[in-house]
Amino acid sequence: MAKRRTKYEIFSDLLDIVARKGYCRLTRASYGANLPVDRAKKSLTFLASRGFLKEEDADGSKVYKITKRGLEYLETFRQMHKLFAALDEKISPPQARPSIYLAEPKPKSQIHTKITLSKNQAKIGEKIELEFKISNMGRTPATFVKIEELFPRGFAVLNKSSFNFEDNNLNMNLKRLDPLMIEEIRLTLRPLEEGVFVVKPKIFYVEENGYQNFCESEPQTINILEEDLSKRVSTGYKELDNLLLGGIPLNYAVILTSISCDERDLLVRKFIESGVKEDNITFYVTFGASGMKPLTENFQSNFYLFICNPQADQVIESLPNVFKLKGVENLTEISIALTSAFRKLDKSSNKRRRACIEIISDVLLQHHAVQTRRWLTGIITELKSKGFTTLSVMNPQMHTSEEVQAILDLFEGEINIHEKEGKRVTKKFLRIKKMYNQRYLESEMPLIKERIQS
Repeated sequence: MAKRRTKYEIFSDLLDIVARKGYCRLTRASYGANLPVDRAKKSLTFLASRGFLKEEDADGSKVYKITKRGLEYLETFRQMHKLFAALDEKISPPQARPSIYLAEPKPKSQIHTKITLSKNQAKIGEKIELEFKISNMGRTPATFVKIEELFPRGFAVLNKSSFNFEDNNLNMNLKRLDPLMIEEIRLTLRPLEEGVFVVKPKIFYVEENGYQNFCESEPQTINILEEDLSKRVSTGYKELDNLLLGGIPLNYAVILTSISCDERDLLVRKFIESGVKEDNITFYVTFGASGMKPLTENFQSNFYLFICNPQADQVIESLPNVFKLKGVENLTEISIALTSAFRKLDKSSNKRRRACIEIISDVLLQHHAVQTRRWLTGIITELKSKGFTTLSVMNPQMHTSEEVQAILDLFEGEINIHEKEGKRVTKKFLRIKKMYNQRYLESEMPLIKERIQS
């Protein structure tokens, strides 16, 4: 009979499955460690409380990541098992030797592998070059089936189109490797989140005699650090901040191009509320003022609302931090109102400043490209001189392509919401189209209203 596992062996199994997956949910850890879910949950909670694992939220469910301390435990535990196995070999007769969990002999392999990383520590968004060498040191050919977990979860592969990936597993398409030959695989990775990750691929192949075999590489550890956030302004939406590697660059003027949709309005609201709650000086230039009453009443020292609406008196009550304008017909009136608000600011304050200009399309429809561009150039320049990070909003479908380009050229960055036709429904996606002289993630992200609201 197989020896019953000790709790330390169970801990080792759980840490091993989390390390190999990069991050792991409860059910996957339970299955991988061959434990009932309730027992696995109890052990994972214990390991997290002692600093061997880290608990995080991913899409509304809890996931586990291994920490440096957890990796140290795992390595120490494996070394101790090797010592125990060696002692057991000397003192126990072969027929009476008890089996030891995790000490099962691995099949001998004619395939040798080696991982080389360009760096073992990087920040979110920095490129990491991974080289994986496979050497056939046997006397007969080998046919490769797949490589499991070639890179950890939480990483994007920039040259993925050159390979046949299924998740983070590489289909080798039954590639043949002759004796004394080497196959090299080079990937460019980009980390999307912080943490300690283990790279430990497992390669499956078939020998000439039809015997199926596998081998594992010596693990490599990558420590991913957060981007320096001291020069970033949070958008209020974590997933967008991740694409921007922490947020909008400080003192940048960025435009959000989007059709009219709930998701756009929610992102604008997140940007405004994030600024107010972080005690930023926050300017909001808009046509409507839905949901702004609590902010204007409770944050009069740092939130300023500029409502460009002939019905402004019916929309919101008068307060010292509310500027009511007749509309967008008189651009000089809007500029004067902003200048008046600038004078109210404490020049000695070191508070961050942000502004959202939501009337670009209204102004462009009224005044066309030349006048709008002239007015907007002055506004952006003045906001920059006052230390503001600015997010403007425009619906490109309301204007000609020439007018749109005339406006986009004024901004250092562009965030875009666009639609794609799916099999059953139209889905919205978010991506960064440009961010001058800054690093950002170029991949697009599904935009789900419920996630923004949470």
